[in-house]
Amino acid sequence: MISNPELIHYACIARSDTILAQHQSENEPNMEALAAQCVAQAPPNHSLFTHTVDNRTYTFLMDPPFVFFAISHHTLLKSQTLPFLHHIRSSFRQTLPSSSHAHHRFTPLSFQPQFPSIFDDALRYDSKDRCLRSEPPLNPPPQGLKKKKRPSDAPATLDVSDDVSLSPLKHQPHDRHTKAKHVWKKHVWVLLLLDLFVCAVLFLIWLWVCSGFKCMT
Repeated sequence: MISNPELIHYACIARSDTILAQHQSENEPNMEALAAQCVAQAPPNHSLFTHTVDNRTYTFLMDPPFVFFAISHHTLLKSQTLPFLHHIRSSFRQTLPSSSHAHHRFTPLSFQPQFPSIFDDALRYDSKDRCLRSEPPLNPPPQGLKKKKRPSDAPATLDVSDDVSLSPLKHQPHDRHTKAKHVWKKHVWVLLLLDLFVCAVLFLIWLWVCSGFKCMT
């Protein structure tokens, strides 16, 4: 949902450099010429492109052969502008005839009569609610197992991602340090035992040569 519709200065649907439908804010009239120049220079090989200059953000959503374009105030977040354009694209697809439109000849503003309702609906569109409604329910936990509770009361999907991706990375440095310390201790004990064995052998040889402790007397 757009927090302030007045932050959308201009929005349109275009095919190549032909604008099929458009909306202009009352506070920013006469933007059609600027929009036509922007659409004509839409960056190729991109599915999404944004650019901010002079307190305006220019957002392109490419869906060849169509371009969904908006000029908004720079304070409007991308998290609002992008769902807005995506919803316009979705509604536009549903309105097009089922037959192939790749070679259809569109005339300027030929889609204008249908656009105001699509634009108003996109302004009210709440992407968060849509995602929650479309998200499949999670499988219930097996009987006998209690659901893990988190202090933040986060969704269960976050528990899964945290446990799978974060926990191994969190414990790896500690595990490596413990393993290295264990191997080092093992090597020290082996060296001490070898030194003790050599000393014992030398002591026995000394006793044999001296016939006991006679060398000391």
